Amino acid sequence: MLCSLIGWLHNVHVLTTNGMYKSIDAEPWIADPAHARLDRSNYLYFPLYGTMARGLDAVGILKGVPWKQLAYLNAFWASLAIVVVYAFIYAATRSVLAAAFAACFHLGCGYFLSLAVINEDIMPGYTLVLAAMALAGLSFGRPSLAQVVTVGVLFSLGWLIEWRLIFPTLPALALALALSGHSPARRATLVCALLASILVVAWVASVLSAGHNGAAGLLGILWTGKGVDTGWAGLSVHKLWLMLSGLGNYLLFFGLLYDPASAERAVIPLAVSVLLQVGILAASIVMLWPQRNSRRVRAIAVVFLGTFAAGEVFNLYSQPQDPQMQINVMAWLTAAWGLLLAAVAARSRPWAMVLCAAALLPAAWNFSQLAQYRRGDTAAVAALDALERRFPPASTVFVYWGFETIATWQFALWSRTWDWDGEANLPTAPVPDPKFKWVAITAGAIRHPSWSAEQHASAIEHDINQALDRGYWVLISDVWAWSETELKNQLAALSAGDRSDAIYRMLHDNYAAEPVHGDAAAGAYYELKRR
Repeated sequence: MLCSLIGWLHNVHVLTTNGMYKSIDAEPWIADPAHARLDRSNYLYFPLYGTMARGLDAVGILKGVPWKQLAYLNAFWASLAIVVVYAFIYAATRSVLAAAFAACFHLGCGYFLSLAVINEDIMPGYTLVLAAMALAGLSFGRPSLAQVVTVGVLFSLGWLIEWRLIFPTLPALALALALSGHSPARRATLVCALLASILVVAWVASVLSAGHNGAAGLLGILWTGKGVDTGWAGLSVHKLWLMLSGLGNYLLFFGLLYDPASAERAVIPLAVSVLLQVGILAASIVMLWPQRNSRRVRAIAVVFLGTFAAGEVFNLYSQPQDPQMQINVMAWLTAAWGLLLAAVAARSRPWAMVLCAAALLPAAWNFSQLAQYRRGDTAAVAALDALERRFPPASTVFVYWGFETIATWQFALWSRTWDWDGEANLPTAPVPDPKFKWVAITAGAIRHPSWSAEQHASAIEHDINQALDRGYWVLISDVWAWSETELKNQLAALSAGDRSDAIYRMLHDNYAAEPVHGDAAAGAYYELKRR
C-alpha cells in the first residue's frame, strides 16, 4: 500500500529535501562500498541502505535513481514498524481488535505516514528503536538478563543508524529497569547489563569498521556532536511555537509549519490536534488505573512516556518542528491508543467499534493532506529545465533563503556545490563549472551561531558584490519580497532572529530588484542590481 502511495504521489520530498542529500551520500555505498566514507552520525545507515539499494538495482527497480529508491526502502521499514506495533499491542492485551486498529492508527499518524513515503533517513533506525521499546515495555516489569541484553542490542543497532536516537530512549530504558520488580542489587546489575550491551555493540561496530574510510573509534561513535554549535541548537521562546507545530502535526498534518510565524497562524488546528492527544492520554490513564499495580503496565508507561519526556526536552533544544525529531518520541500515542482500545473492548463492544472507526480518521485526513503535494518531483524537474533555458547557469548566480526545494534539485542535478558562505572566489563570467553557483542567506545562522548580525550581513554582501563585479547575472528568490518581520520569523527557527534587521537593511539599502521569472514549483525570481 505504501509503495502504491509513493507511485501515486510522485513526490518523495513532501516534508523535506534532506533525503536528496542523503541519497547523494549513499551513492558511493551503492557503487563502491569498499571505498565509501562512513558517517559517524549515520554509522550503519549508509552501509545498510547502500546494500539494499544494490538489491533493488539487481532486480531492475529504479536502477541508478537512489533518491527514489530510498523512499521505497523506507516503506519497507515502515511496514516492519507497523508489524512491531501489532505484535506489541497484541502481546500486551491479547486483543486482535486492539492490535489491528492500533496498527492502523499508527500508520495514519501524520508524521509517520509522511516519513514512510519519502526519502528521509529516520525510518530504519526508528523501527529498530521502536522494537526495542516495545520489548522493554513488555518485559522490563521483571526482566531476565537475556531480555535486557536483547533490548540493548536492538536499541544500539537503531541508534547506530541514526545517532541522536540514543538520547530520548536510553534514560527511559534505564529508569524502567531501576523501577523493575527485582531487588535493588539485581536492578543495578540489569542497568549495568543494558549499558554494557550498548557499549559492546558500539565497540563491535568500531572493530568491524576499523581501517575503513571515515571509521571512528568507540568514543567517536558514542559522541558525534551532530548539531552542536550550529544554529539548530539552543533554547528560545520561539521554539515553543515550533514545539506546537511538531506535536500537532505528528497526529494530524496541517502543512509545512517550520517557522514560528507559520505555527502561530495555524494555532487553532494545531491546538486541537494536541488536545486530542491529551484526551487519548487521559482516557487511557482512567481506563488503565485499575491495573496501576501491574508491572507490565508500569514498564510500558515508563518506557514510552519517559522517552516522550526526555525527547521533548532534547527537541526543545534542537528542532521540535522537525518530523524526524518527533517520530520516535511520540510513539507513546499509539501505545496509549492500543491499550485504551483493549480496555474499552473488554467493557463495551459498541464503544470499542466507535474507537476502531476513529482509529482510521487520522489516515483519512493525512492521505488528503499528502494529496496536495502530488507530482511535486515532476514539477520541480520541469521548473529546473525552464530555469536553465531562461538563465544560462554559466553566467548566473542564485541568492536563496537556503531551504528552497528547487535549490536542492540544482545541487543534485547541476553540480554538487555548496553555497559560498562569505568566501566566494569567482573568475569572470561565464564559468560553466561549477554549474550551480549560489549564496544562502541561512548559511551564517546555521554554521556560525556566534557571528554578529553585521558579520552575517557582511558575508552575504561580499558574495553578492563579487558576483556582480565579475559579470554574473544575480537572481534572488522570493526571499527578496519578504518583509523584515517575515525574515525575522524565519531566522528565529535558527535562533538568529536578532540578525534580521542587519540582513534586511543590507539587501534593501544596497540593491534593487525587478521580477524576471516565476514558476509554481520554483517560486519567483528577481534580478538583483546595485542601487
